[in-house]
Amino acid sequence: MLNTKTTGSIRWIGCTNRRTSGGDQVSDKSTALWYAQPAKSWFQALPVGNGRFGGMMYGGTDRERIQMNEDTLWSGEPRETVNREAAEYLDVVREMIFAGKYAEAEALIERHMEGPEIDSYVPLGDLDLIMEEAGEVSNYRRELNLAEGIARVQYSQNNAVHTRELFVSAVDQVMAIRLQSERNISVSAVLSSPLQYEVKKVTWNQLILTGRSPVRILPNTVKSSDPVHYAEGKGIGFNIRMTVITDKGRLEVSGGRIRVSGTGTVTFLLAAETSFQGYDKNPALSDKPSLQLGEARLAKAASLGYEQLKERHINDHAARFCKVSLDLGGQERNNLPTDVRIEAIKNGVEDPGLAALFFQYGRYLLLSSSRIGTQPANLQGIWNDSIRPPWCSSWTTNINVEMNYWPAEVGNLAECHLPLFDLIEDLQHTGRKAADVHYRCEGWTAHHNIDLWRTATPVGGSPSWAFWPMAGAWLCQHIWEHYAYSQDEMFLKRAYPVMKEAARFGLDWLVEAKDGSLVTCPSTSPENFFLAPDGQKSSVTQGVTMDIALLRNLFDHCLEASGILSDTDHTFIGRLEHALLRLPPYRIGKYGQLQEWNEDFEEFEPGHRHVAHLVSLHPLDQITLHQEPELAAACKVTLERRLNHGGAHTGWSCAWMINLWARLGESEHAQRFVNELLAGLHPNMMNAHRHPKVKQDIFQIDGNLGGVSGIAEMLLQSHGNNVQFLPSLPQKWMNGCVKGLRARGGFEVEIAWENGKLLRARILSTAGKAFLLRTAEPVCVLQNGYEIRIEDIEPNVIVFGTKKGQSYEIVPRSDRR
Repeated sequence: MLNTKTTGSIRWIGCTNRRTSGGDQVSDKSTALWYAQPAKSWFQALPVGNGRFGGMMYGGTDRERIQMNEDTLWSGEPRETVNREAAEYLDVVREMIFAGKYAEAEALIERHMEGPEIDSYVPLGDLDLIMEEAGEVSNYRRELNLAEGIARVQYSQNNAVHTRELFVSAVDQVMAIRLQSERNISVSAVLSSPLQYEVKKVTWNQLILTGRSPVRILPNTVKSSDPVHYAEGKGIGFNIRMTVITDKGRLEVSGGRIRVSGTGTVTFLLAAETSFQGYDKNPALSDKPSLQLGEARLAKAASLGYEQLKERHINDHAARFCKVSLDLGGQERNNLPTDVRIEAIKNGVEDPGLAALFFQYGRYLLLSSSRIGTQPANLQGIWNDSIRPPWCSSWTTNINVEMNYWPAEVGNLAECHLPLFDLIEDLQHTGRKAADVHYRCEGWTAHHNIDLWRTATPVGGSPSWAFWPMAGAWLCQHIWEHYAYSQDEMFLKRAYPVMKEAARFGLDWLVEAKDGSLVTCPSTSPENFFLAPDGQKSSVTQGVTMDIALLRNLFDHCLEASGILSDTDHTFIGRLEHALLRLPPYRIGKYGQLQEWNEDFEEFEPGHRHVAHLVSLHPLDQITLHQEPELAAACKVTLERRLNHGGAHTGWSCAWMINLWARLGESEHAQRFVNELLAGLHPNMMNAHRHPKVKQDIFQIDGNLGGVSGIAEMLLQSHGNNVQFLPSLPQKWMNGCVKGLRARGGFEVEIAWENGKLLRARILSTAGKAFLLRTAEPVCVLQNGYEIRIEDIEPNVIVFGTKKGQSYEIVPRSDRR
């Protein structure tokens, strides 16, 4: 935690980083979601999780439902997905594209160059707590305390107060639920699963649910009367063990349920395991070792007792969550239920406090769904109640999984990034075969849909989304970002080979175009279509802007890493340098927009939800407002055209808009999309993905996490080799402060502002690097109250040296006293 000592008469107003102990409940309403009624649907339930084991708490008074997930419970098993005929058609398709026969090339790709569908992430089971007491309920409150990582329910019934707590401990790997009442409780606990399962008695106070997942599930996008398939001796095995603890009263186990009566306090401890042992191992052959872990975990948890479990959980969770605090004002609305506040946003009410709560909720969701040693957060984090979830609840790499991790570094949750690097390392192995067999290329690649088995090949369907072999290039950006924020050269040394192999694929994938440039071919701009000169609709061409941006970015970073690490592979370095000189430039089209395709095609859907070509503006820094003003202006025109034609209608697309407008310094546009994102949330603040072709309620976590990144971009930017404070601050956030954000170069940052102007900033240097600050206002830099020397290196950019572990204060020069 950074020192918050005041200097002069200027104070840090309202921003605190709170740490809690197990015995204290956090009263800070700015980091709590709360409701005045139980949840009636999954989209009103409250999420808890430890990165691996997740639950959704409904908070009912007559029946509590807790829907559960485990992050390695998927359909399927390891299988071969490469399509060996794909390479036979590659040259033919390229010839068609260079001849302008785009629609014909697209049809050929779909028939001959794709592969099987991926598998699906499936729900684990449910715990129902059936309350036997009847009577009128009053004073009901249901809440999720983000700082503690605990969901709570409290209400009065029959002149007695009833309370309920739920958390999932990362320290002890158990779910803990405690029921307390001022009078005796009578409750029955029932375990079930939507998959094939059975429940058995283990001991006088323990049940076990065992089951096996389907060996194949057709994606929800495929119409079928028989979409779910089980096979004897195949698929992932799983279990849920539940122990009930009470200090008095009666406990009965019968018929797959446990009934407790005659006591005022009951504790339920649950452990969940699967037989998954790795993406390349048959889960049906390795049941016992992993499925016995839960027994030991429950025994240890029971010996610790509920209060110690709770204290250990809170200390672990708060140590990570409470690194960042944010105050945007509007605290008076914290007394309103969260769902009421969301509805008010829809009616035009300004609520900056809800934006701050949304920011912290997103950080909570990432911390709860992505911890060291777990799977990365998928399309729904770890929370899913459907056997056929939307888009298989996969890792979708043409925007979604990247967006999930945009806030990891800036939001001071860098360790949450690590599961994504584990997935990338796995893909390096499966992706080598895809690169070789499909495209005759060295290195590794992956396509837009990835599952637990690390499928790296294209799935079936429209090439507009299925055929996109650029996932490796984009995923490697996350490796570089982790280094950029931490300056950890040991990490870079371990990760560089993965980047290098992804770049080898990129080098081999490039072919010479008619004008002598190097382009990707076939090439698609994810999920979008153009109209060819002959009027035909197609998605397949050569050298789309997104491809070129990703490869330019990857090649640049490999060159920079090679210098830092003294790589002596001069042949590789020479190939990168040669390729960079021959990549096509960014182009401005006939409407003044940044061109999306290699030619200035007409767009089939001008309001499309994807803005793939703007990856160059964000999250990359290929185009910056100050260094490429003409291209930045073209990006602005692109956004305006998309929006004028109805774009940004999905949650994640809306979240990306916040980031893009913030990069352009357009604060009011950015804030407009913050409000649109807030207005579109489900009642539990989960992002509502409103897809024009899907008529069902959908949660996608990318909108939550992309929104966190967007709000951070409005307050702090550190791309383009310099840092900016408050680069896109809207008028509605005139006073506030933020503490704990991270900046590239190895810095933690605190910023306070008043009347829209910088009041004071403080940085902590974690790597001892020089600090470059872009500021239009004169500032002075203080250390221990004394002004230090700064240097002007270009208009509006200053630099000063730092020492690792030391803090520096930056104030407007007019405020220096």
